[in-house]
Amino acid sequence: MKRYLLTFLLGGLSLGLAAQQKFELSHGPYLQEVTGDAATVVFQTSAKAFSWVEVKPHEAGEEESVRCHATEDGLRMAWNTFNSIRLKGLEPGKSYDYRIVSKEMKDFQPYKVTFGDSIATPWHTFSTLDPRREGASIFITSDMHGDAAKLEKLLCLADYKTCDAFFYAGDMMNYMDRPELPFTSFIDLSVRLFATSVPFEVVRGNHETRGCLARTFSSYFPKEDGKIYGAYRLGDIMVVMLDSGEDKADSHPVYAGLTDYDAYRAEQAEWLKQLVQTPAYRDARYRIVISHFPLVMPQRNKDEQEWRGWEDAIRKFLPVLNGTGVDLLVSGHTHRYYYFEPGADGNDFPVLVQGAYSAARLDVKDGKIHLKVVDTDGKTLKETVLDANR
Repeated sequence: MKRYLLTFLLGGLSLGLAAQQKFELSHGPYLQEVTGDAATVVFQTSAKAFSWVEVKPHEAGEEESVRCHATEDGLRMAWNTFNSIRLKGLEPGKSYDYRIVSKEMKDFQPYKVTFGDSIATPWHTFSTLDPRREGASIFITSDMHGDAAKLEKLLCLADYKTCDAFFYAGDMMNYMDRPELPFTSFIDLSVRLFATSVPFEVVRGNHETRGCLARTFSSYFPKEDGKIYGAYRLGDIMVVMLDSGEDKADSHPVYAGLTDYDAYRAEQAEWLKQLVQTPAYRDARYRIVISHFPLVMPQRNKDEQEWRGWEDAIRKFLPVLNGTGVDLLVSGHTHRYYYFEPGADGNDFPVLVQGAYSAARLDVKDGKIHLKVVDTDGKTLKETVLDANR
């Protein structure tokens, strides 16, 4: 009897080890920085591997697919688990199918590579941006602080299946101190619901600047220019994404002398001055700005040390944006819903503060922005129609 029990236990242990060692995708794929002629596919494998993406026009046969690799200095990336592969040479406003193919690498010697299992994902479909597109439906939330269940509830309440674009406006995690946190907090959920076919964009919050892995944040959301802040045209909509940095002064003792956000915000302000003069910005029919910090603070906290970073963002960004036809700024940070009309605190455009317990849906069309804010109980906090600033 003992022998049979031991055999059973050892067999179970072997099965458990085999299950643990199964080679597979552990996270993703998810799309990032989809433009008119390119898109980035991000994913992670359970073991070191050599991976690539196969892509083809949606109407093409499988034999017409093209392999895309991540390369650097003449080398195709390999012996890694985290992958970011840029698909280039695509056509605007066209649908494409893609899948990931990956070969596990058991050993990697100078003149001998030993491969293990191979995997190929199902085909997924996405579309490149169409510059002729008019309007869009946009989902925005923030301050989930790792609560993926709450995020899913808000996505469903906002009817995410009918949305064309998704923006997370910061503090989607508490801190950046474990490599799995971006996945478990919101990336894995996004993949399950939509991100294999529709990209999401992330605006960094002040909590994501904190922790021993904060300097790896941008690697999860790769951009060609290497920046966290940026802007792009979603058809006739210009979306501007600002990185507010930390809310306290750089000299605050909690930062231990490791931050330089005053200079970083000054860098962004100079970039923003140039952006608002470009044809891409000036010719847009709609202009939406997303920032973790609201660029208003009507009831200022007198503790300058505690709120200096927030005030610095207002001082540097707001004067540049005023007078440029911004239709709406969407932000988070406060964990309370607010809506500020133009003129509330030096702003000449409306400012929405949402997140933590609510989300915004923008239906943009026919020169108007239909704004709806819903909370986790399904209650509508705000519903209004804004005329585009043209």
